[in-house]
Amino acid sequence: MRLIMNPDRFFEELKQRDVKIRILLLIVLAIAVITSAYQYLLMSKLAQAFPAELAKFLMIGAYVGIVGSFIGMFAVWVINAAIMHVISALFDGKGSFRRTFEFVGYGFLPSLIGSLITVSISAYFISQAHIPAIDVGQIQNKEVMKTLMLSIIPRDLLYSNLMINAAVTVWSLTIWTFAIKHAREIPTKKAFVSALIPTAVFGLYQIYSVMNLLL
Repeated sequence: MRLIMNPDRFFEELKQRDVKIRILLLIVLAIAVITSAYQYLLMSKLAQAFPAELAKFLMIGAYVGIVGSFIGMFAVWVINAAIMHVISALFDGKGSFRRTFEFVGYGFLPSLIGSLITVSISAYFISQAHIPAIDVGQIQNKEVMKTLMLSIIPRDLLYSNLMINAAVTVWSLTIWTFAIKHAREIPTKKAFVSALIPTAVFGLYQIYSVMNLLL
C-alpha cells in the first residue's frame, strides 16, 4: 500500500535493506503468463477464420510468438533498468545496477493490475465473437485482415484498453521516477527525465499499435 500511496517514502525505506527480487520475479512472471494466455486465446479465435491446414501453421507461429512474448517480458525489465541506469549516470547517479534493477521491477505492478483488467474484459469479447471465414487469397488484403481483427476485438474495447494502458503508463512512470531517485541518489526532476525516456518510447509504441489497427 505504501508503494501505491507514497512511493517516495517506500523507496527511501527500501534502499536501507538488501536487494531482493523474489516478489518482483513473481510480478513479472504473472504479467508474462497473463499476456501469453491472452495471445493464445486471441490466436486460437483468429485461426477459426482460416482453412484448417493454414490454421495449423498459424498456431505454430502463435506458439513461437507466445514463447517470445513470455521471455520478452523479462527482457523489458532488464532493458528498462539498463536504460534508466545509463541515463541517470549522465546526472551523476550513484549506486549499483542491482539496486536499479530491483527498484525498476516495482514499476511493473501497475502493468499487472492493468493486465488483469484489460485481459479479463478482452477475453470475454473474444469468447463471444463471431468471425467470418476467409480464404487464402484474402490473407494479403490488409482491409480484410483489419475487418477480421475488429470482428474479434471491437473498436470500443480497443479505445477503453488504450485509456487503461495510458493510465498504467503514467502510474508506472510515477513509481519509476521515485525508484530511480533513490536507487541512483539523484534529484526528483533528474530521476523523472531518466524514467521518462524509456517509458515514453514504450507508451508511444502501444498507441501506434492500436491506432494502426483503428485507422
